[in-house]
Amino acid sequence: MGQVLNPGLINASGYSWTGDYVTVTGDLCADLLSNIASEQRTKVVYEYLYRQINDKKVKETIDFLLNREEAHNAMFREAFNKVQSTGSNRDFGTIKAAKMYFSMSEPSPQNRSFSNTEVTPPSFN
Repeated sequence: MGQVLNPGLINASGYSWTGDYVTVTGDLCADLLSNIASEQRTKVVYEYLYRQINDKKVKETIDFLLNREEAHNAMFREAFNKVQSTGSNRDFGTIKAAKMYFSMSEPSPQNRSFSNTEVTPPSFN
């Protein structure tokens, strides 16, 4: 038998890749919003590192990674915009009582009310 030349599907610690690395809820909106948040958190880390490093080549690498994260983020946002009225994000017929606002501040603002009681899903336009 000849040698098989294929990439080893292992993580940085040497453990084999498994389906455990895939985390999905089964709800496309929830998963896309989670991906958007993950990309944004990653950008924060890269931006922090970028400000701390003086080496030109390392900064160029981090700049490239920042741009890739923004590209991923934009793709996830575009996908979310296409499905934002589905799954857990769809309108379940929210009643007016669920949109009521109560101010428990001291002193309480007098006659505080909101004119716009429409609940709309987030949009990344």
